[in-house]
Amino acid sequence: MSRTRAGLLVVFLVALLTPVGAARASSTVLCSGYTSCADKGYSNAGYSTHKSTSYWRMYTGTNCTNYVAYRLVSNGMPNVRPKSGVGNAQDWGFAMASITDSTPAVGSVAWWGRTGHHVAYVEKIVSPTEIWVSESNWSGAFDWRKITKSGSGWPDGFIHFSDRVLENTTRPTIRSTPQVGVALAPSVGKWTVMGNSYAYQWTADGTSISGATTKSYTPTPSVAGKALSLQVTASRPGYSPGTATSASEEVEPGELTPGVPTVDGTGRVDEPLIARPGTWTPTPSTYSYQWSVAGSPVSGAASPTFTPRPEDNGRAVTVAMTSALAGYRSTAATSPAPVTVLPGNVTSTANPTIIGTPAVGATLTARPGSWSVSSLAYDYQWLVDGTAIAGATGATYKPTPADRTRPVSVRVTARRSGYLTTSATSAPTAKTAYGTLPASAPKITGSTRLGSTPAVDVGTRKVPQSTVRVQWLRNGVAISGATALKHKVTQSDLGKKLSAKVTWTADGYTRRTLTSSAVGPAKATAKIKATATATPSSRTVRFVVRLPVTGLADPSASIAVTRRGGGTVKFSISRGKGTVTLTKQPAGASTYTFTYAGTSKITSAKTTVKTTIKK
Repeated sequence: MSRTRAGLLVVFLVALLTPVGAARASSTVLCSGYTSCADKGYSNAGYSTHKSTSYWRMYTGTNCTNYVAYRLVSNGMPNVRPKSGVGNAQDWGFAMASITDSTPAVGSVAWWGRTGHHVAYVEKIVSPTEIWVSESNWSGAFDWRKITKSGSGWPDGFIHFSDRVLENTTRPTIRSTPQVGVALAPSVGKWTVMGNSYAYQWTADGTSISGATTKSYTPTPSVAGKALSLQVTASRPGYSPGTATSASEEVEPGELTPGVPTVDGTGRVDEPLIARPGTWTPTPSTYSYQWSVAGSPVSGAASPTFTPRPEDNGRAVTVAMTSALAGYRSTAATSPAPVTVLPGNVTSTANPTIIGTPAVGATLTARPGSWSVSSLAYDYQWLVDGTAIAGATGATYKPTPADRTRPVSVRVTARRSGYLTTSATSAPTAKTAYGTLPASAPKITGSTRLGSTPAVDVGTRKVPQSTVRVQWLRNGVAISGATALKHKVTQSDLGKKLSAKVTWTADGYTRRTLTSSAVGPAKATAKIKATATATPSSRTVRFVVRLPVTGLADPSASIAVTRRGGGTVKFSISRGKGTVTLTKQPAGASTYTFTYAGTSKITSAKTTVKTTIKK
């Protein structure tokens, strides 16, 4: 053994024979022995086969300094002591004070120089207060220990000869512009050592996104518009983890994949059409709608349903749907298959009815009934016994004589632009009865004097095919042969009232008879004629009076004469002639009135005579 080697041996014996119990007071042995540790997965990094070799001129075999020197040389340091003072374990921290601190790191050397005489290799940093080390103990065994920072067992320092820290050389990249709903496949970047395991944390505007801890990430609507970045932590056994963060990029809104809208419904006027969105990816939260007819948007038609209007008949209907979903751009799609609008249905909800009594010549009026659609126009066709009557197409109908004993009905056809034309028929009436001939009461015109010819006015013939028969009546009794419209008054009629009975007849109608009001009685016409002779000396006036009657012999009668301003004197005439003398008449001009009262057969008569008695 060389002098140096002998000196080292003495140093090592002194260092390693020094108790280290205080340094191990707060520790737990995880394994012990090369084989036992290997079986449990705790490596010795090959020292079991290299322990007979001296590293950094340390003593070979089972001792702490040779084992730590071996690990550092294995990590790339030269097999040369970094300083001459790096020999006895208790001196390492003092000799390497410039790289010794209180912060553990994987690959650093745990050093006890104030509270013990020992070095160990830091394998794992569990937390700032817990580390795992591997060590080879003088006159002991190889082991792994867990050391916690409690009590007095924590290392006096950590020497950072060649810490094994994973360092990022090229930042992670997101690779593509982030967009809501599109999966990202980022690059972890480059590290001083590749082939590591990686942990990931995606952040938005610098805040960690809960659950976003895998390499692949699909931005959700909640991060739209925010700055997205990826923090990558590289890990590798025997190295301290390294962390690097990508450049941030704003998350763009997602793109919705539209479905194919369809339209359900018959497509008839007044029957609703329903828009179906189809399958959109992802599913939008809301849809807005715009219905169009013949390519033009319909004002106000912005709901999931649209009811075609009458003016839409025969035109094509489509619907455009615009989706909305938080974090996504609005997307529109239009139904590709237009629906051609069919005419609307019109149904009768209450059958037509007929107002009026079914009789020949009577007016029947059609009522159209009730229908499912308003603002309809109506056409009419009258039917008799179920057969259409030519030309009977108005709202009213008068049964003809040919219709008697047969029922009448009416067929109403409802029509409106944009709708199907539909008909409904009323229930039939009772059998058509005889009609009542319309007539006004007859009236007698003209004089009823003996020899005159009065006439009967039968009024207007309201049924053209009707016939009229007249019968003159004398005091209500038919006058034989008096059946003309005119009747000449005879002596047989004198003193009696005349009337006329008129009878109308027509096919299909009940015979109708009306009698005029009676006129008269019929009389012969009388006339008084008087002449005067005045005698002034005696103050008397003598009158010769005549009473002729047209068509009759002059009658004997009583006549009254009255002087104006004086009294009345009655006298008789015989066979239409007589005289009367008035005495004590005043001198001067006087007016005398002669009056005949008449009889039941002769009219009354009156005349005036003026005469003067000279003074």
